[in-house]
Amino acid sequence: MKRDAFRAIANNGSDLPWYKNKGLRQLNAGLAAVCMCMALNGYDGTLNSGFQAEKSWKSVVGNPSASALGLLNASYYICGWVTMPIAAFVADRWGRKICVQYTAMTNLIGTAIGCAAGAGGTSGYGMYIASRIIMGSGFSFAICVCPIMLQECPHPRQRTVVAGLFDTVYNIGAFLSSWVVFGCAYLGNNWSWRIPYLIHIPFAVTMSILILFIPESPRWLMRNGREDEARAFLVKFHANGAADDPLVNFQMEEMRFALEQELKYKQGTWKYIFGSKGNRHRVGCAVLIAICQGLSGTGIIAYYYSSILKLVGITDTTTVTGIGAGLTTFTFCCACVGLYLTQHIKRRTHLAIAWSMTICANIALIVSTQQYQKHKSPRAGIASVVFVWIYNGSFWLACGSLFFTYPVEVLSYSMRAKGMMVWGLTNKSLAIFSQYTNPVAIAALGWKWYCFYTAVLVVTGIALYFMIVETKGLTLEE
Repeated sequence: MKRDAFRAIANNGSDLPWYKNKGLRQLNAGLAAVCMCMALNGYDGTLNSGFQAEKSWKSVVGNPSASALGLLNASYYICGWVTMPIAAFVADRWGRKICVQYTAMTNLIGTAIGCAAGAGGTSGYGMYIASRIIMGSGFSFAICVCPIMLQECPHPRQRTVVAGLFDTVYNIGAFLSSWVVFGCAYLGNNWSWRIPYLIHIPFAVTMSILILFIPESPRWLMRNGREDEARAFLVKFHANGAADDPLVNFQMEEMRFALEQELKYKQGTWKYIFGSKGNRHRVGCAVLIAICQGLSGTGIIAYYYSSILKLVGITDTTTVTGIGAGLTTFTFCCACVGLYLTQHIKRRTHLAIAWSMTICANIALIVSTQQYQKHKSPRAGIASVVFVWIYNGSFWLACGSLFFTYPVEVLSYSMRAKGMMVWGLTNKSLAIFSQYTNPVAIAALGWKWYCFYTAVLVVTGIALYFMIVETKGLTLEE
């Protein structure tokens, strides 16, 4: 089939915008819960960066050293690394939805423990780390399963947009977080960080409710012998109730054929996944994307921008949190541009543009920061702040729409959960490395630490050119 050929197949309700189509309204409401997992992650990630400028928070967790701060942030990913294989098993054995529900539950528990840190004579640092560990275990389920659900469940004409929203909405959470932290900074007491931390709860409760609106993934239902339920899903949500809809028939035939071929050749086994050159290439593409995401250098901006601004002489709490709030607003805009590009240009072209811009911004940030530290030039300091914004924005042109969707696109159904587990383990491993080493390296090396990321960006850029295959305009089975 030619690329985008499925768009020519007749489909009941295709003449209506999605918000006037009852089936799509209900489906998209359920998928909003899946996207909300990443919004919650964005909210949470930006909180810890903002808290580092809060004297009350630093006092509660014992004014941690660079090493202790690295361990505090890394604990979120260490637990996730351990639970990622469990998430893949649960997703294949009991379905995708239970993983989203587990994410919501762990966030509720983790929020309660985190807010209690330092209260009643308890260990602030120990309680806060316990909170991070519990939340990290839940997010590993989300990062493994949510990108899969956003590829397997949406209407095929909306799949690219809906799947691309997953990491884009990270910035909605980050945007909210940065402005809440900025507003609460004026309180000047423990509520300046406890109020922002409590806002995890509305996210988790809303996720728990919205996920009830949709049944299991039709592809998971097909794989587990529940073909009638899979067809009922497609009829209700993709065809607005039309039982003999041509697009529903087309999707059923595609899924049936793909699953038959995968079962025939036992494609779900680890031996098969790594036993053929084509499948190794699939997993290799997914791992490469994880490396690009984990070693881009933007993790320093996301979790330690207070330390970056300190390098150029900006230390005032209100100024730091205000710059952080502006940064998340700009990053969200860049992620939206990236989502638009995903629908209109090829994946390879998209990645090439974004990665080239990221490399240039990284080099510019190194030069401006070095000049500030050498000459104490205010202009160089301002330029460094600008290049931090451009660096992060360039990265999010690709990350917001491709870095979670592309790995799922290149993995066939039977290897999808296991492949995403490998992708997730790589992602978590690099996150642990970055979260622990970045604060220590910045404290010891300053701007020179960015040179390490320059080398990584160049090498991964070359690997992207030679490894990435084009997927735009193809159905998930294709």
